[in-house]
Amino acid sequence: MRGIKKGSTGYIRMRRNRMHHLTLLLLAADLIMFFTAQVYFGSNRNLFSIFAALICLPIAKCGVSAIVLFRARGCSAGAEEQIRRHVGALDHLYELYLTSYSRNFQISHAAFACKNIVAFTETRDCDGPAAEKHIRDMLENNGMRGYSVKLFFSLDRYLDRLDSLNRLAEQTEKEDLRNVRELLLVLSI
Repeated sequence: MRGIKKGSTGYIRMRRNRMHHLTLLLLAADLIMFFTAQVYFGSNRNLFSIFAALICLPIAKCGVSAIVLFRARGCSAGAEEQIRRHVGALDHLYELYLTSYSRNFQISHAAFACKNIVAFTETRDCDGPAAEKHIRDMLENNGMRGYSVKLFFSLDRYLDRLDSLNRLAEQTEKEDLRNVRELLLVLSI
């Protein structure tokens, strides 16, 4: 579980567990430091109490990440198996949880080639047009213009689109999609 990278299957589950454990560990250490210092010195007016209060900020950041990841879901095993059969030589990422100012978007899989980005979500309440607009805006803000972005809710339609994108990618020259991959990884938790 340690070697799972962002964009691979199992990443969200691993990251969620890691953030929960880290939050609990830091909180326990902080409380032990505070109460031990209070018992030892007989008052909370000591340097250790100040340290304990200041350490609450990083603990809160870990706690927020843990709460956000609690809502995130990864790609289901059935969908992952079918996608693996159809993805071919396309550059692709699994389990992206994109965040924006107003909402979050659960993306089970995304593939990109030939200025096209296609994504599949298993979350029915995901706002498809808003997710497409968010990805397109982030691409344009980073100097990558002219990309087509499409989010699918139907696995069958998504698999058909992957097949057609594979055929299109074979007919055209290979382009450098490293920037798109890096941007999608930066945008996701």
